Amino acid sequence: MPHPFNIFKSSKDRESKPQEKEPAQKSVTPIRAIVGLGNPGDSYQNTRHNIGFLFLDYLAEKEGKTWRKEKRFSAEIITGNFFGQKILLGKPQTYMNESGQSLSQLVRYHRWSWPSVVVVYDEINLSLGEMKLSDRGSAGGHNGMGSILGAGGADVTRFRLGIGHKRHTDMDLKDHVLGRFSPQDLLSLQSQMGKWADALQLVIDKGATIAMAFINQKDSQLNE
Repeated sequence: MPHPFNIFKSSKDRESKPQEKEPAQKSVTPIRAIVGLGNPGDSYQNTRHNIGFLFLDYLAEKEGKTWRKEKRFSAEIITGNFFGQKILLGKPQTYMNESGQSLSQLVRYHRWSWPSVVVVYDEINLSLGEMKLSDRGSAGGHNGMGSILGAGGADVTRFRLGIGHKRHTDMDLKDHVLGRFSPQDLLSLQSQMGKWADALQLVIDKGATIAMAFINQKDSQLNE
């Protein structure tokens, strides 16, 4: 079955053209953890700011896994086989603005490198459900990512999921991100989670650098 992000040439293509020497590729950094950002508690359930939690819950449910609380990491975690390898899923329970506290505890304890952690979080500058992958840059005004950068996570792999722009230009940003998704929006997001999972599979198989070229380009085309 072909990979949903078609980065491989068919056997026909390979046979019809002279074989070219492929450029040497950097070794792929193994992904050790996927961490979704959000705020804990029922009052924040299904809010736009919690799209990272929503997606992590999807991944856990897909594999029939149950979250467990780990006080030493201030997080809910699952360790299991995801995307064909042992990966930890995490949801910091420190509230969004202190996400770096929880994540830095996990990184130090497990002695991970920051690039081996994928952080999933909301992005107001992307249309609903659109995704974007990056491995550097500023927090872009996102308090959770700002906390992670402050904790030393400048090299973390970022997987941003679109929650859409404010409905009104004079609307307070806090009201937008802490507002709940409509039932229609939730249905739309649920229909796209499989695509997000396919994108993460590409990150894990090929590394962030190669994955960015295909995920960002393809998703831009799909949202034109």
